[in-house]
Amino acid sequence: MNLNEKAITKLVCVFTLIFGLSVIFFNIKSGYKSLGLYLIPTIFVIIALLGIFKENISKWYDEKKLVPLRRWIMKHSLSVFFIFPLSVFSMIGFLLLFFALKLKWNVDLLGWITISIFAFFPLFIIYGLIFGFSISEKQQKRIAERQNKMFFDANGIRIEMPLFDKDCFISQQSIEAVIYYNYIVSSDFTEHYEGYKFYLNTIPVYTKYEKQSWLNKLFPKDSQSKIIDIDNKTKYFWEIPKMVKIYFNSKAEIDFKDPIKGTLISSETYQNKNKTTTIEKWKPSNHEAEQIVFDKFNRTLDEIKKGYR
Repeated sequence: MNLNEKAITKLVCVFTLIFGLSVIFFNIKSGYKSLGLYLIPTIFVIIALLGIFKENISKWYDEKKLVPLRRWIMKHSLSVFFIFPLSVFSMIGFLLLFFALKLKWNVDLLGWITISIFAFFPLFIIYGLIFGFSISEKQQKRIAERQNKMFFDANGIRIEMPLFDKDCFISQQSIEAVIYYNYIVSSDFTEHYEGYKFYLNTIPVYTKYEKQSWLNKLFPKDSQSKIIDIDNKTKYFWEIPKMVKIYFNSKAEIDFKDPIKGTLISSETYQNKNKTTTIEKWKPSNHEAEQIVFDKFNRTLDEIKKGYR
């Protein structure tokens, strides 16, 4: 999980926690005694707390015991982290809508709008996650402007993070190991993960921009992790092997083979007027998911990871 994903995950968990607690306090204040009204917000609170403190919780348990659970969660990540919570939100909205109409609650216009948003907006998001949204050229340009950008020189690596209004600087002396990862997770959708993990001996230096969005002002804390993930969504990502070779004299040969394209099962070509479309079906390859690009102490993968738990 990279810097952006960690921050966004914690942000979602905080909002989920606030929402769950708000519903519980509202029910208590309103004098509701039905267990069902407290069950769903309680689940939200528990999930949010687990998400916020998952790094601390993982230290209390044997890492090997958590591997099957993590694999299952990763395999069904879209359903676990997005579709299921959004479905619950939508159900809550429709329940509120039902009770408001059935019991003839005295709800003003703003209340009806809020209830309708709870009911229908999650369904809109679910539709987009499953079938996709169309993005305009203007939106694509804006997304590109907010994309993380990586620059490097003899002093180290600087990552511009416009979405969070800050830069992250990794000094060259702090880099102890670099691991390249490239793997897929097959679920309802095949998700491809590719990037580099930098294992450091000190926390990177974060420099905030002068102009901060209200959301970044609300959550100003920087990551304290010594493992920095730079994925393939980062601009100039492909310059990393060159950097490692120049500044760390690494001679490691990286296998950039696409894990999705292992063995070709079938290939069909369709001709439609002047357009030719080829549909290929591949069996995923079994190549190594992680490769050591550089390590200051010539350790194995397990030894590197063990030192950063």
